[in-house]
Formats: sequence, structure tokens, C-alpha cells
Amino acid sequence: MTSVPRSVPLVAACLLVIVLAGCAPKPIIGTVSRGAPDGVQLEPLSESPTAVWVERGESFAVVTMGSSSCPAVATKVEADGDDLVSVTFGSSSNEPCTADIAPTTHQFDLPEELTRDSISVEIRFEDWSEVYTIPLS
Repeated sequence: MTSVPRSVPLVAACLLVIVLAGCAPKPIIGTVSRGAPDGVQLEPLSESPTAVWVERGESFAVVTMGSSSCPAVATKVEADGDDLVSVTFGSSSNEPCTADIAPTTHQFDLPEELTRDSISVEIRFEDWSEVYTIPLS
């Protein structure tokens, strides 16, 4: 009879965790902060996002509305042509979530492929089909 060393099940479990973690969606690195940037007017109780320049031609921000403890997580930012940037958001993995509606600001560098003076942001959420296209102002 062959015996299995005690460490084999532990090593197998660790490898499984590493593989599964590699399959999870990775959030896009950017600056995330509570609230909205100065000067941004938001509709109370609205779930519609908005987009604004942080530094024209360099960086922009998307303000999402939702639970303050479980804000949306950016999963993809990419140029779509020379005048449109597409940002996709997924759900937060935080649990439990507060039942409030609060703004969260997500700041990103503008992809280098975008060369026009007039840029729009297309915002998608993985959990629903509505797409928001907002010109940066």
C-alpha cells in the first residue's frame, strides 16, 4: 500500500486557489474615490453614470452611482477608434453591501490611440444591457 505524504493535499489545494484566482476578472488600475469631482452635478437617486475630463487630452473620470460599500469595478478600458473610449464595469466582490446610492469616481489615463479633440466615453455594465455614450466636456 502506498501512502500519500500529508503535504500533497495542501499543495493541491494551494494550486487550485492560484488557478481559480487567475480566472477571476481583474480590476483595471486607476484612481477610485468616493464622491464626485468638484463641479460635477449629479441627479439625486439617478443610477446613470457621467464622464468628465480630469485633464483634457490626458485623463478622464467616470462617476458611477450605487452602493457606497460595493461600488462598480472597472474591468476594461480601451480605445474604440480615434474618438471613443469604452469602459466596462463589473460588480464589486465586497459583501455585504449597503442599500444606499452614492457616487464613486473612477479616474483613468486616456488611451494613446485617441487623437481627436472631441472624445466620447461609452460606459457598459456587465450586469445589464444599457449602454451610455457621454461626450467628455
